Amino acid sequence: MNKKLLATTALLSGAIIGFSSIMAIDYACKRPSKEKKNTKKLSLEDENWLRQQHFDELEITSYDQLKLKAKFLKAKQNSNKVLIAIHGYHSNNLREYANYLKFYHELGFHILLPDNRAHGESEGKYIGFGWLDRLDCIQWIYEMKESFQEPLQIVLHGISMGSATVLMASGEELPEDVKCIISDCGFTSAYEEIKHTMKYTKVPSIILPTATLLSKKRIGYSFKEASTIEQVKKSITPTLFIHGDQDNFVPTYMALDLYNACSAEKDLLIVEGAKHAQSYLVNKDLCEKTIIDFMMNYIEF
Repeated sequence: MNKKLLATTALLSGAIIGFSSIMAIDYACKRPSKEKKNTKKLSLEDENWLRQQHFDELEITSYDQLKLKAKFLKAKQNSNKVLIAIHGYHSNNLREYANYLKFYHELGFHILLPDNRAHGESEGKYIGFGWLDRLDCIQWIYEMKESFQEPLQIVLHGISMGSATVLMASGEELPEDVKCIISDCGFTSAYEEIKHTMKYTKVPSIILPTATLLSKKRIGYSFKEASTIEQVKKSITPTLFIHGDQDNFVPTYMALDLYNACSAEKDLLIVEGAKHAQSYLVNKDLCEKTIIDFMMNYIEF
């Protein structure tokens, strides 16, 4: 009787953990029902400048047949410099990059602003946590190459999950047009980031191993395989890592781990007093100077 009870209890516990794991996967990875539309706080100058810009609408079809959308802002002069700017988790293209656009545009960049899968105007049920998005990012790179039909100087800029996206892409074979990467507050892996953020939710961390096992079938990738740190070990693309020293959402140590693991030429900026994805807002002058100084090594202005 005791053995039967134990077996029944074990089966019931397994079923509960399995169900809870699926719920946790959906909680973390399912497209948000309500998306943030407002931009981050803009200066009056930047707000007026943004209103005067015209964005073209672009679309590609992903390898798994999703329609992915992007906004494209042409440079104000003839240029072969292209910035591809990838936004973060539960954000969208303009919301994430409204503060940065004037800075890059005045440096002579065309600017491509994709909406990640399961975000903004792009299709998709599940968020890619950078792993699926890395393939979408590479596809956008080739879309730019095909559009311009000339050698390009491409810079990849990612914030938060967008940072993980461009860093994960750096572990793949990229065209020579990609000259450097600006990585702002990226995480070391989907698994480690989800494990970290579970501290601030009611979801028990005990279900994470089961959720990881189920994630491949449920959303098309495993939390374990979505490893930024393993990708940067293979990278040959020069990378600037930026992170705030007060970041509690993606802990600052992750930037240090990524920097140390990266096999490409690299630099690191830790911004004092900056929380998650706030480095540019906290110290705009320092970020701009560091970015320009870094890009000058790889981009012809």
